[in-house]
Amino acid sequence: MITQQQTMEQHLFFPSHGQRVLGVLHRPEGPPRPGALVFLHGWSGYRIGPHQMFTKSARQAAELGFASLRFDFRGRGDSEGDASATTLSTMIEDAVAAARLVCDEMGVERVALIGDCSGSEVAIGAGVLDERIDSLVLWSAPIVAGSRAGADAAKRRSTYASYLSKLFRRETWAKLIGGRLQPRMIMRALTRGGKGAGEEGAKSDREIDWYRRFVDFGGRILFIYGGNDPLTTSAVGHYRDLSEEAGREFEHHVVEGANHAFYSLGWEREVMDVTLEWLVGRYPATSGGDG
Repeated sequence: MITQQQTMEQHLFFPSHGQRVLGVLHRPEGPPRPGALVFLHGWSGYRIGPHQMFTKSARQAAELGFASLRFDFRGRGDSEGDASATTLSTMIEDAVAAARLVCDEMGVERVALIGDCSGSEVAIGAGVLDERIDSLVLWSAPIVAGSRAGADAAKRRSTYASYLSKLFRRETWAKLIGGRLQPRMIMRALTRGGKGAGEEGAKSDREIDWYRRFVDFGGRILFIYGGNDPLTTSAVGHYRDLSEEAGREFEHHVVEGANHAFYSLGWEREVMDVTLEWLVGRYPATSGGDG
């Protein structure tokens, strides 16, 4: 049986630099709010977001009157492209194409980018490239335009501690005996300190003036971090200073006790509630209520 909610979710392809990108467009029942939402997944994710947080957020946003778009970057999920060719630069190109699509489809002139982890870097990189993008919501944003040494060291310590704790678990030894462990993936995680294969930065990514992208963005930015994420302390301090240099209020929220990916129903609910409450304030509904 097809529900009304499902009929309001349209799977579609849109072009980005000669390749097809798969997206899911969420339409509200009534007139949309003046700002649409575009969700940007992390480096190794795809359009549903971490533990389906993008899907859940987009559906809740539709009930509040927001149109939104979730999509797979090129080389990810069901979009075309070579996974090994994906960079932050190509992801930024896709984000701009996605913002253009949602404006054309929904007839709005304002867009908020919601990025998770590396998707937050993409949001910062894309924010100045289309004047209709006037809001960024950044979940667990890594540091750009500054040294990541402190955050990277904290992430390495966290990764090493996590794998060390697994040595003493019965299920780890059961997997080892059963041949279900993947030593190559474990060694890759340990040698890279928890970073994904492409997160160290392609040449095109290093050529981006991340400082200017952040400082020149004319809209507002909301940062959300987990209180138990090893990068939070360094990142919050960095972005507070950078926001001051940009002459922009530093708006942030810390979910107490939460890890990097907010892996708890309570934590994810807090992230989504804070995000949508902030966006409702940014884009008041037109006549017709709150959706």
